[in-house]
Amino acid sequence: MVKKIIWALSSGLLAGGVSYFYGEMFEQQLFEDYSNVVPTPAIFISCLVGTIFATLGHWLLIKFIPSFGEFLFALIFAAITTASLVGVLGFTFTDNSNELHQFIFYGYAMPMHFFPFLAWYVLKPLFDKK
Repeated sequence: MVKKIIWALSSGLLAGGVSYFYGEMFEQQLFEDYSNVVPTPAIFISCLVGTIFATLGHWLLIKFIPSFGEFLFALIFAAITTASLVGVLGFTFTDNSNELHQFIFYGYAMPMHFFPFLAWYVLKPLFDKK
């Protein structure tokens, strides 16, 4: 169980770190600062919470549905990750931002939603050995 906790936390920190550096690179390249809209602590917390719930869901599905648990987990994790994009697509700026600014925000926020999914699966071989 300790391995699973370490797996959840390390994949969350990896996803948060990648998200942070992606945001910094985005800001430097496009001169857009979204730190007032999406604060850095919120990025790290959401990555940690996402990977903790993913690890818990994986453990439960493998335990109670051993034959299809892995496939079902991957399907649910991918579906939830993709469904989380609805929040980004529904977000609108309340100030005098133009449409281009809104589309640039999509390019900033949407990839970050996939980083916990990717980090969790990248670290899976280290922590989930059969």
